[in-house]
Amino acid sequence: MGDGPDILSVPSRLVQTIDGHEAAVNVVRYNHGSRYVLSGSTDRTIRLWNPAIGKEIKVYRGHAHEVLALDIAHDNAKFASCGGDKIVFVWDVASGVALRKLQGHFGKLHAVAFNNDGGLLASAGFDAKIMLWDMRAQARDPLQTIKGATSSITSLTIPPESVEIIAGSQDGHVRTYDMRMGKMVEDCVGAPVAAVVPSPSSPRDTMLVSSLDGKLRLFDRSNGQTFSGHRVSESGPRSRPAFNRGEGAVIAGDEDGRLWSWNVLDGKPLSADPPAPHRRAITGVITNPNGREMVTCSLDGTIKVWAK
Repeated sequence: MGDGPDILSVPSRLVQTIDGHEAAVNVVRYNHGSRYVLSGSTDRTIRLWNPAIGKEIKVYRGHAHEVLALDIAHDNAKFASCGGDKIVFVWDVASGVALRKLQGHFGKLHAVAFNNDGGLLASAGFDAKIMLWDMRAQARDPLQTIKGATSSITSLTIPPESVEIIAGSQDGHVRTYDMRMGKMVEDCVGAPVAAVVPSPSSPRDTMLVSSLDGKLRLFDRSNGQTFSGHRVSESGPRSRPAFNRGEGAVIAGDEDGRLWSWNVLDGKPLSADPPAPHRRAITGVITNPNGREMVTCSLDGTIKVWAK
């Protein structure tokens, strides 16, 4: 974890409100380098933005249903999207062409993740399976299918330089699969998992888990801090939380459109009555590694950009 005067600092000055989508915004992601942002929406589009000036750069169309998850390859040349149409799309960023359409899942897809070199793509969702796809081949079938969860998988991540896949599920567990050793480590959360966000400084050991009982939990494989105060529900959005730059604070939105932040050391909210910048539930928060910018998205159809 970081130290110094900025350890609890969170960007709080609103600099842009982006309303280019025609329906709820379900997901936002920075590209690698954090200069641009991709967003996915219930309007079935993905849009590429320059967040600093609120400018739309490109629109990607092809999904027949809502877009629920995105991940960008490390070289920024391609990204993957998935959602209500049960298909994983792999896009060329520059041309806007869908390079691959990967089919095999049953039900909505909630998560997609590239490994570090972009050669492997993982997808998961309602059918409780993780499918691994070889991005270097044109095979129609997945390279491997991993079973283990007993309910919908809501979150996937592959930490940098890692052979592990971390999956959160509505069955109340976070499972870490070691692809090289063929082993699995299971952490019991005790409530349906909405999102799992690894710590930027120690992604294999520490993770922030958002659950549908209205709590955030910080897992460090040996002990953890629990944060509560924000309101979510099992029928509400799967809000993705974030660490601030120094990892002294964590940030999450709630179903009332309020933006909460907590002190990592004691689990206490930095404000007992946080602001509600969005009119409806906040679905995601992402922070720029430079510490000076943050982006939120919401069911109200807007994306907001925050600065210090």
